[in-house]
Amino acid sequence: MGYTTPPMSRPQRRPAWQRSTLLVSLALTATLGTVLYFATSSLPYLASSPTSDPTFGALNACLHQAVPSRTGFAVARDARRVAAWSTNTVALCALDTDETRATTWKVSGVTVAAFDGAGQLWVVSQPGGLTSTLLELSAQGVVPHGETGAKDLAGTAEGLVVLEQSGRLLGLSSRGEGTGVAEVPPGRGLRLSVSADGRRVAVTGDGALRVYDAARLNPIRLEAPCDVETLWWLREGHRVLIGCRADVTLMLDVDRGDQEAATPRARTPSKLAGPSGPYVEPCDVLPCTGVEPEEPGR
Repeated sequence: MGYTTPPMSRPQRRPAWQRSTLLVSLALTATLGTVLYFATSSLPYLASSPTSDPTFGALNACLHQAVPSRTGFAVARDARRVAAWSTNTVALCALDTDETRATTWKVSGVTVAAFDGAGQLWVVSQPGGLTSTLLELSAQGVVPHGETGAKDLAGTAEGLVVLEQSGRLLGLSSRGEGTGVAEVPPGRGLRLSVSADGRRVAVTGDGALRVYDAARLNPIRLEAPCDVETLWWLREGHRVLIGCRADVTLMLDVDRGDQEAATPRARTPSKLAGPSGPYVEPCDVLPCTGVEPEEPGR
């Protein structure tokens, strides 16, 4: 089968006034598109800029300069030290009076990090996706503390807690000595969070809630009052605010077991930094001050 190109007809010339109208329309459309772009993208960014944050602004500016491209961050319990890391660098910025001081280490493959109760920075390094190692970072250098399958770390009042892929919980002192061991069933999305006083650690994920003494890892509570979706530690006592998947919100005292209904409303996921620290949520892979999850007056 052959194919023959049909003869082309001569296009009709568009009147000059139509061409002018078309150019003006395109220009107005482009201008309106630019205005809408900045109205919907630039203003929200400026409103939530991590370097203008009331708590972490100076620290975030320090971190952004030290590690412009970041994959994670950690906040100390006093909210005066923050760390962030890239593929091959860890930076720590500390607020000293009105100035910030930066310290960096060349560490590759950092997956998680946390500050312990003494303010010491710990990271898990897994370069090349091979063996993971728990490292202590200090002014004296990098100190390895053995292999670990850690998927999360959390600082406590006396040290830190390590959550491993296998479901093992390991309590460590600020010197890296073991203080307790527990086992949780492996699950998806398991995460650690610590009470305001650093004495309780919660493991959430797969709708479950398990609470332990943060030092010895003795179980405090192993049952969830609902299918837990979100959790916030509150500032007073060992109370948590729980968002359930059934659109129910509860206030729970994990020590006594007392619970009461709370007002369901939109709450941003965040973590309490410490006894006097703010709630922290991520913005541009840096810490920003989060909104208090508890209702006013409660």
